[in-house]
Amino acid sequence: MRKKTFCMLLFFIISFMGLSANLSKDRMVINLNDNTWISKQIAEKIKNVGSYMYNTEIKDINSHSNLSEGYDVVLNIYTNSKENVTTAFGYFHGGTFSYSDKNLETADWVEKFSVKALEIVSMQRFLYSDNWDFLQLTFWKGVDEYPVFQNNKLYFISDRYIGNREVYIFNFETGTEEKISLEYSAEYFPDISPNENFLVFQTSMFGKWDIVLYNLKTKEISRVNPPGKNAYSPYFYDNTLILFTMEEDTNQHTEIWIYDLFYNKLEKLSDSKDILKFRPVKWDSNKISFYGVDLNNADMNLYYLDDNNEIFPLIKTSKNQTDNWSNGSNLLVFSEFDGRYFNIYEYNNEEKRNLTKSMTNDCFYPSYSPDKKYIFFTNYYLESDIFVANRRVVFGENE
Repeated sequence: MRKKTFCMLLFFIISFMGLSANLSKDRMVINLNDNTWISKQIAEKIKNVGSYMYNTEIKDINSHSNLSEGYDVVLNIYTNSKENVTTAFGYFHGGTFSYSDKNLETADWVEKFSVKALEIVSMQRFLYSDNWDFLQLTFWKGVDEYPVFQNNKLYFISDRYIGNREVYIFNFETGTEEKISLEYSAEYFPDISPNENFLVFQTSMFGKWDIVLYNLKTKEISRVNPPGKNAYSPYFYDNTLILFTMEEDTNQHTEIWIYDLFYNKLEKLSDSKDILKFRPVKWDSNKISFYGVDLNNADMNLYYLDDNNEIFPLIKTSKNQTDNWSNGSNLLVFSEFDGRYFNIYEYNNEEKRNLTKSMTNDCFYPSYSPDKKYIFFTNYYLESDIFVANRRVVFGENE
């Protein structure tokens, strides 16, 4: 019975519902610089794909639009038929952007071009503009989840292009993307070491759930947990220590473990058979926060381990909490169910604030930028995409 409950809860955690939203949208104008079929198709696709983030107008080359008319983004589309290249370029409050690609003149190519153009716009607005409260960072029609941001790079999971969940890396400064090609397995919960030498993530490549370490220089992969046990939700405590949870021999509950990659040593930190434990993270200097599922009543709440590895409730209410994350400070973000939706909350000194109350759909998997100015999360509306909140703007704080 417990094993069945475990599977059902895990499925619930990684699933979502498509619902409506009332996020205040930015305004975009798309100027067509030619009358080619490809330019018109891209404009319509960008308008459609970006409809959650933007209210978009499409105008031809004879219409002169600029930011003084109240647009947050001005995007121009030009197709060079001679060179067979299409370019999306433009500007916003604080900067400019440009993206070009060789035309393939297929519906699939139009989709990919439009998605990439919108993602380039978001990367540049993140880097060079403060004129936003929320930004949608990914626009792929499939799954984009589990964001972690460091040194202007976004690490996340996506099933784009091939329908298989893999680790992607977006470089905001160059506008480029790369992925760790593991096309015969599914990956979850990526995290990057502070020195950026290693990635760690959960994977099914060995036929069950395992935690693996990926060397970004050598491209080598090594398994962290012992074979025969399912392991979940890894997190870099520092450059050499990795937290994760792993099933016990009974397969009916999980405990928190720490792996020292320098000494290749594993140590169990928790010992409580009544709680399924997930996503352990460093919080409030040297405490370890996690969310747990009470096996007696199936409630999901937040807990922490103290210096002596004793478990204490952190937030334990009738509302379910999940997906806690911190980078060692006293700030903690998590997702909480309000009776209809899961919202992202910030916890600080026993007070919590709702970050996503303007979004009437589920939001999960929050994480801070290293400077804690931004909170990244996954928003599940008609699909799942990664968003970022300008924390001070959303909470109305002064710099």
